[in-house]
Amino acid sequence: MNTKQILGLIGSIVLFIGVFAPIVSVPIMGNMNYFQNGKGDGTLILILAIVSLVLVLTKKYKGLWFTGVGSLAVMAFTFINFQMKISDMKSQMETELAGNPFRGLADMAMQSVQLQWGWALLIVGAGLVIAGAAMKDESNENR
Repeated sequence: MNTKQILGLIGSIVLFIGVFAPIVSVPIMGNMNYFQNGKGDGTLILILAIVSLVLVLTKKYKGLWFTGVGSLAVMAFTFINFQMKISDMKSQMETELAGNPFRGLADMAMQSVQLQWGWALLIVGAGLVIAGAAMKDESNENR
């Protein structure tokens, strides 16, 4: 197995695992993963991870560009969408809870929404898939 294949293989597996790792921690609801029982954008990432794995095993490395960059694009869309929803919720809370004595509790709940370690796995996995696509083929250099 060459380095290119190892990077693609590890990246595909890490990307696959990252879909099921917690990406957001929300009070009361707990941790949420990217897959969300098949309802989230994680389904696309899962499909791209499987396609990446198949491409690596069949040594069709050029296709890894599509799956790696596609995974990053879906993640960027989800991240930006998440940040916009959090911002909207905060501004909505500002107007609806003005003068409410329980506003402090709502502020604490909003501040305790946190990104989790699953994002790191997803980004590293996509990065490794892209690195596998970007590496020069070692078998061609030895000729």
